[in-house]
Amino acid sequence: MHDPRQSARNLLNRDTISLEDLWIRYWGEGGNASPLELDAYVHEALRPQPFELDLISWAIEELPVNGP
Repeated sequence: MHDPRQSARNLLNRDTISLEDLWIRYWGEGGNASPLELDAYVHEALRPQPFELDLISWAIEELPVNGP
């Protein structure tokens, strides 16, 4: 399974998406973590359940190629 955390960090570091916008997309996919918890997941400070990684992946897959 692909770990989307590196991709999410890259998008955040390049200002392609804000943490708030990433969280909104993640939440829209069914995520239950708070924005702070999502930030900790993305930066590997907390270990998410495998399904949470799927939600993060789905949240970033829908981003347009040239940004949100």
